[in-house]
Amino acid sequence: MKTPLAALALAATLAGPAAAFAQTETYARLSASVSQIYDGNLFATPAPRGPQDDLISRTGPSLEVGYLSLPLDIVARYGIEAERYLNHPDLNANAAHQDASVRFSYVPVPRLDLAVDAGYVATQSPAEFNIESQLAVGRAPAEHVGLSAAASYDWDPITKFSGEYTFGRDSVVGGVASVSQRSRAGLQRRTGLRNTYRVDYQFRHAGFSDGSSSTSYVVTAGWAHALTSRTGFEIAAGPRLNAGSVRPEIAAVLRRQLSRGELSASYSSTEMTTIGERGTINVDRVFFTGRYRPARRLAVTATPSWSQSTRGNQHVPVYTLDAESTFEATPYLSVVAWARIGRQNGTLSGPSEMIPYRTLGLKVTIAQPRRNAGDAGAETR
Repeated sequence: MKTPLAALALAATLAGPAAAFAQTETYARLSASVSQIYDGNLFATPAPRGPQDDLISRTGPSLEVGYLSLPLDIVARYGIEAERYLNHPDLNANAAHQDASVRFSYVPVPRLDLAVDAGYVATQSPAEFNIESQLAVGRAPAEHVGLSAAASYDWDPITKFSGEYTFGRDSVVGGVASVSQRSRAGLQRRTGLRNTYRVDYQFRHAGFSDGSSSTSYVVTAGWAHALTSRTGFEIAAGPRLNAGSVRPEIAAVLRRQLSRGELSASYSSTEMTTIGERGTINVDRVFFTGRYRPARRLAVTATPSWSQSTRGNQHVPVYTLDAESTFEATPYLSVVAWARIGRQNGTLSGPSEMIPYRTLGLKVTIAQPRRNAGDAGAETR
């Protein structure tokens, strides 16, 4: 990490005009949150075996600091939370959840954008890493380390070149650790006001602590079209080659902007690693999202979804309904309530019985006004 960061700092010093650095802002923002969570299946146990539930209290502070200028932005954040369990005190931990991240965004010339993101998450809830597959994982210490670097260049007003590299490492106590890497190169071209076309090439590699590995090559062509000023769709599809086999790679979304929200329907078919499982899996997912803001400070979101994870001849469907409500009582006080219900029909490498989902949560966050780091008494934004 030190070498890329030093290179960015040196490039910013040499390439950025001196006048740009005169217009800078540094800030610090401290916040604290308190959450109450009900988990109806703490260890992702199949229904016939009797899932164990618990009430969890989670609390802790977080700090965000930033340096913002015309060519270079740097934002870093660190949060730590303690957890207390009502029925399983052996899971209590003062550092149950840690989340650290840093982002660098650099614009050396008007047409070129560079960005680097790095993050680390440690948790006792590894299922939070399985966003796409939604596969259940019981309570256990788990870690994720991620790094991504992206660049885009506007060749002309209608043509853009882009590239990206991502690295991730996931591990869970008692399970297999995985390391995944992905490189992407793409070309995007806009024709008219409503149509954008693109083509992307990806190289993916995943390695596992048991010695196995997987390599795939993906080529996709994409089309984004605005049906009206408020309605549009995007679709990208192409072949994915892995170990001599060819499977489809698809991502599609249809969006409709409302006066107070948004509706969308999405479908994806891809290959990925998932924490708690050995080897890569194919994941097909369909989900609908509705966002509505009945009042200026209140937002409500609902997401019903279906996903199916496949490895060989095994198929594991997951059905979920997620709902979330966010209330910004003041600029410094917010309340978030969420719920998830659903079920998972079996596992890829274990029991075939149904695993139920049932989670409820309430989180209150208090944040300091964002203040200039050099003047604790003066609010900058």
